[in-house]
Amino acid sequence: MRGQALMRYLVLGVMVLTVAAIVVAIPNLDEEEAAPAQPPTGGRRTASAESPAAPTASLPSKAHLRRACKLPEAWVRWIDNGWDPSPSRAADLVVVPDPPNYVGTATNTSHSGPYGFLQRVPLIFRGPGHIARLGHLQPDRQVTLADLAPTYARLLGFHFPAREGRAISEIVTGDRPPLKLIVTVSIDGGGWNVLNHWPGVWPNLRGLIDQGVNIDGAVVGSSPSITPASHTNMMTGAFPRKHGVTAIAVRAPDGTIQGAYSSDDNYTGPIVDPGLNLRVTTLGDLWDQATNNAAKVGLMASGNYPLGLLGHGAQLRGGDKDTAGFLNEEEVEWGTDKRWFSLPASLDADVAPPADLLEKADRADGRADGRWLGHDLDEISLGSTPALAPWVVRSTETVVEQEGFGQDDVTDLLYVHLKSPDHAGHVWNMISPEARDMVASVDDAIGSLVAWLDGRFGKSAYVLTVTADHGQTPLEVGGWTINRPELLADVQRRFDHVKDSQGIIQRTSATSFFANRQEMRKNGVSPGNVASFLSTYTIRDNVPAADPVPEEFAARSKEKIFSAVFPGQDLARIVECSGVSEE
Repeated sequence: MRGQALMRYLVLGVMVLTVAAIVVAIPNLDEEEAAPAQPPTGGRRTASAESPAAPTASLPSKAHLRRACKLPEAWVRWIDNGWDPSPSRAADLVVVPDPPNYVGTATNTSHSGPYGFLQRVPLIFRGPGHIARLGHLQPDRQVTLADLAPTYARLLGFHFPAREGRAISEIVTGDRPPLKLIVTVSIDGGGWNVLNHWPGVWPNLRGLIDQGVNIDGAVVGSSPSITPASHTNMMTGAFPRKHGVTAIAVRAPDGTIQGAYSSDDNYTGPIVDPGLNLRVTTLGDLWDQATNNAAKVGLMASGNYPLGLLGHGAQLRGGDKDTAGFLNEEEVEWGTDKRWFSLPASLDADVAPPADLLEKADRADGRADGRWLGHDLDEISLGSTPALAPWVVRSTETVVEQEGFGQDDVTDLLYVHLKSPDHAGHVWNMISPEARDMVASVDDAIGSLVAWLDGRFGKSAYVLTVTADHGQTPLEVGGWTINRPELLADVQRRFDHVKDSQGIIQRTSATSFFANRQEMRKNGVSPGNVASFLSTYTIRDNVPAADPVPEEFAARSKEKIFSAVFPGQDLARIVECSGVSEE
């Protein structure tokens, strides 16, 4: 009997241990991590402002939210500034790749994120008699792109509504001569990490700093650091959570996904709807109203993404048809939406074609062979060559002449968007010789524009600002390229058990995953479940099971690829627990 009883106890013990092992093997989506992840090395977080936050409120019970609470305070602030808090986005996921990991391809890195290397941008002012000559200035507060509009309002001497941005009053002089024109040049993808990677190719920008001032430490101020959102920050004096232009693809109140300025979520052409997502007025809108439309306001840009610089045009009650040129780089043609804006009808005919500029790029290597850095100039668009920036400047000068900018006593506003560094960064990466040539061509074009403006108006009759909408992600710092198809397949395998054509995730971007709420409900899955799963997702997980981890990442296979993932509905909790303070 004793032997039988002993045998029963042994069997029972084995069963208990087996069940325990099975329980341990089942992943708990919200289990506490053994130790907080340390910031990895190799191009990752370095600035003190980007150190992990010291949570100031009670931590949430779920592990993925606790992990988000440990994000650097600056990151959380910028994410919060850039997020649309409306109910339609509650289930969408905020994803924060652990830098320098990124969502993209082997060469096409993303530049959307709250990281300092993407956020830090030049903010250069030059205007003798209007702008103090200070060289480099670091104010005792964080300056963002939203400070640009109220600073211009200070120069114009009119009231700008109270929004997130504040005038950089330190740079504005006292008694000023008449101001004919304010010109803003935005270098797409021209953040400081790009400029500093190619320090010898922008002497004209250095000269502008010497003659005026650069605001050291200036940042975009919101994440994602993406072209539509960043440019709208500049001239609304607000951040996306208020002005509404959060990204290229935007979740509409009815749940559909649309573009920033069009119903198509990736349309760049001239037919636009300025008020589709733009909820507030721009400086141009307000200056038009203040001057009874006597002021001229104009934009010359590659595509419609920078429309937030300009504003609503005639779509706004009482507004007029401001000048807006949207360049089709493939066809080398300017267009506009004639319902809301205007453009000289003869512009394309009056601007000399870029043949001479393409020839200059061709001959840069000493040979006239129709190639630039090995690329056949007949096979790539104008935007992918160093000819784009000088040709946009050439077109802008023609518009200034034809439209009469700066010809009366009312100060006019002009915006110029130079896209080519961003093109080079996406196609060849910012560390490529192509990117070097693009930055050099932009600097040359700005130098040409300054000389032309000086000759036409005189140095003291206008103010010039040069800035950028974001930096770029270099390939050389060891980031993991997040494989979106594999990630989505893993989410499907883990959560989607309903046989239909729908996925748990409707669409992905570099910083946000759009949730399919209906499919989640069908499967009894919450956004928090998916966020928890992805917050512990590793490099090994992101490689198809049948494939080996690439050799250079083999030692890092267990490394988590995201710093945090959480539903938009939990962002307010993350702001609270991470200790974000008011600036």
